[in-house]
Amino acid sequence: MGETVSLEWSLERIGRAGFIGILRGDDPDLLIERGMNLADAGAKVLEVTLDSLDASRVFTTLREGLGEEVMLGVGTVLHPQTAIPSVADWGAEFALSPVNPEGFIELSEEYGILAVPGAATPSELWTAHISGAGLVKLYPAATNWSPAMLAGLPAPMRQIRTIPTGGIAPEQVEEWLDAGAFACGLGAGLTIEGADLLSSNILARRGVLR
Repeated sequence: MGETVSLEWSLERIGRAGFIGILRGDDPDLLIERGMNLADAGAKVLEVTLDSLDASRVFTTLREGLGEEVMLGVGTVLHPQTAIPSVADWGAEFALSPVNPEGFIELSEEYGILAVPGAATPSELWTAHISGAGLVKLYPAATNWSPAMLAGLPAPMRQIRTIPTGGIAPEQVEEWLDAGAFACGLGAGLTIEGADLLSSNILARRGVLR
């Protein structure tokens, strides 16, 4: 029961934030600095990709520095059997994958982590949904998906919570949200200024003053 509540709360926090700031790179110190700066600019959810250099240090340093106000998770999970137990020890609250690895959703839930598998097509989106995913990553969004495509899905599929990721600019996020996306994932294109403006705009959409 407690894990179910925790996963629902994780979903709610991502939905409230409206976007996830993705940290990926080969310089751990720069990633830590970027994460801190994005959080200062209003980003409430950050993802450290596991293909980054020294991802564990980046994650744990941010966890210590940011406290509980910023939600932290990991990305690029390809081998959940080895990755999930490790990132659970770090304190990861969610885990994203570009695909839907076997056992990913079930194992993540065992550790109280929200699993977000990837889908490149509507068929993969539906498969992830019926496999038990509470949130599905639409990836790569810029080439395989569009706001119009998302909005045009059959009604049962439009009820699936989705997070388009890959090639999305901050100024495109609200278009995706209007099309039915739950939130968006933003990588290298997310500037500190962009995060500040976007977080303010999303708060305004919810009628909240910053």
